[in-house]
Amino acid sequence: MNYLINLSKYIMQNNLKLFMSMIIISTIFSNNMQAEKYQKPDLISLGAHYFPIDNPKDASDCAQNIFSDKGAWFGFALPDDKNINSGFVGPYLLHYKNGAWLSKSLINLKLVTKSSNLLVDKESSDVFFDTGELHLHMKYNNGVYIDQTLQYISANSVLINASIHSDIEIETELQWFGELLIDKTKYENIAGGFQFSLDNGLIIQARFSDPYLEFNLSENSYESITPNLINIGKESITIQAIISIFQKNDTMDTEIEFVQSVFIDSNRIKVKHKNRWNRYALSISSINKDTPKDIFVLQQSIAVKSILTLINNWRAPYGELKHEGLFPSYARGYFRGFWAWDSWKHAVALAYFEPDVAKNQVRAMYDFQDQHGMIADCVFPDTTIESHNWRDTKPPLSAWAVWSIYEQTKDSSFVAELYFKILKYHEWWYKNRDHNGNGLCEYGSTDGTEIAARWESGMDNAVRFDHIKMVENNESAWSMDQESVDLNSYLFAEKHYLKNMAELLGMAEDVEKYKSEAAQLKKQIQTLMYDPDDGYFYDIRLEDGSFVKVKGPEGWIPLWAGIASRDQAEAVIKKLMDPNIFNTKIPFPTLDASHSEFNPEKGYWRGPVWMDQAYFALMGMKKYGYENEVLKLTSKLFNEIQYPVLYENYHPVTGEGLNSPHFSWTAAHLYLMYIEILSKN
Repeated sequence: MNYLINLSKYIMQNNLKLFMSMIIISTIFSNNMQAEKYQKPDLISLGAHYFPIDNPKDASDCAQNIFSDKGAWFGFALPDDKNINSGFVGPYLLHYKNGAWLSKSLINLKLVTKSSNLLVDKESSDVFFDTGELHLHMKYNNGVYIDQTLQYISANSVLINASIHSDIEIETELQWFGELLIDKTKYENIAGGFQFSLDNGLIIQARFSDPYLEFNLSENSYESITPNLINIGKESITIQAIISIFQKNDTMDTEIEFVQSVFIDSNRIKVKHKNRWNRYALSISSINKDTPKDIFVLQQSIAVKSILTLINNWRAPYGELKHEGLFPSYARGYFRGFWAWDSWKHAVALAYFEPDVAKNQVRAMYDFQDQHGMIADCVFPDTTIESHNWRDTKPPLSAWAVWSIYEQTKDSSFVAELYFKILKYHEWWYKNRDHNGNGLCEYGSTDGTEIAARWESGMDNAVRFDHIKMVENNESAWSMDQESVDLNSYLFAEKHYLKNMAELLGMAEDVEKYKSEAAQLKKQIQTLMYDPDDGYFYDIRLEDGSFVKVKGPEGWIPLWAGIASRDQAEAVIKKLMDPNIFNTKIPFPTLDASHSEFNPEKGYWRGPVWMDQAYFALMGMKKYGYENEVLKLTSKLFNEIQYPVLYENYHPVTGEGLNSPHFSWTAAHLYLMYIEILSKN
């Protein structure tokens, strides 16, 4: 329970008053409230944990704890205690040279008076996140208050709302000011504000609700002074600014028109914004009444953080990316693109609370399906920075994603749109990754390299691949010399989902085809890839069918897919429950904990716990009726992981977060565990 100790320290240190407030969102929770043990908290505040950050030292400083929304390619952050002054930190541009801070704080507001020297009382000021907004509450030494909020109103624009009041009446001027960290081409005055452009074509515009503002523009800074004094008293006055960042294109004029309308009716935008974030809260509003309150609060806060991590990594179409989707992690430059199997996993979680984004995440990868049916491993917005990877694909989970979206939306037209594309991809595996034509596929590559074949598995350095060799299938298709049990289990599951889709779309012949193929593949996996002597599923060698005797997550995927017989499942689950093998402090390491190559700290796929594989294990156990064990293991996992930042993977013995922070598929699967396991009664 180290988490609860650390969480308590965090609350005290950051004066996070909203954390434990038990605010009822009546439109969401009214009907079931009396029947449940305790009131549900303000969910979006509960798991927010946007740590305030120090101002970036320069444009190249790394992205830390930024907030973005609605698919924006830029983010803002909360200032830490010593920098609480006049504005939010940023923006950080994700689409400029693979990431750069445009400014320490582009839009700042301060009061200028002749009668007194106004200083920020930092002890009485505060920053926090609430319901999709950043908040900056500033108190000045003479009883003047400025409350600023920042919310995204589109993928291109943010609205900054400043409310000002004073304990005593004062006369003041309001000054907007800012300074750049990146060289721009030039400043220009525009109606109601100013704009400048960057050398990669990005245009940044700032507009203000006061049409009479005048600006002093210098080489890398600006300031505005209102021409008249303003009287401020106990009744608040409100002023607004909107920052827009976009490429000059056909949608620019539409965005400008929209921005100008926001000043006229910003309340309508705010209501839509609140409703959207309340919808996110609704998706995790269920409570398991048997869970102790302190544990429930922890679990639900992790579910909220999962939503926030997914929203922060959401990106609108840009450059080569024709549909919106999610980065694996905004915090790492090498992850600023879309990966195939990450995308399928993101989509399954998004289907619960942002189904349109889930659909587009799938479309984004099918935009990169070639004429043979293959989908690229990973794709990027700007190929002058990073090229798309066509050396390999990724494990076939898109049918799972599409069917999961259908289960949440009942949108059969989406299934019809993707069906033949999935079918083509499914058939591609058997044409290009079945070396001996026996119906069992191998991971491989298009260029014959081992490294690309490992990437194709998704488990880049897994111990089971330590001794592979490559065999040629055709001039653009190579396979490892072993048939992988997880790959063939995914293909079995895909046949099942294709059968379901065919039934939905009235394709009777396809229904029978995939029923028959699934039955045959199930029999092969049960008989050829399962070792009855030690009760586990393994990869097998092409040469002689012998087992690659390494116990990893590939061996529990047949349970997730529903392939294992009941006796086989029972034997595998014994391994999953064994503390010397897979039931570590955080359960489900990616390598048997007793193996000589077990290396959680630096092993990547040689020991750390990955949440997608943990989810597959749990859902596999659940499928075979091990409900109590699943609940215990999931609770254990939630209780022991390092939090509140969600990492790429975790140390199974210490719980420490490893590798990239703010990781989308970790968020996706923790969210799914909460929805599909922990919140059930």
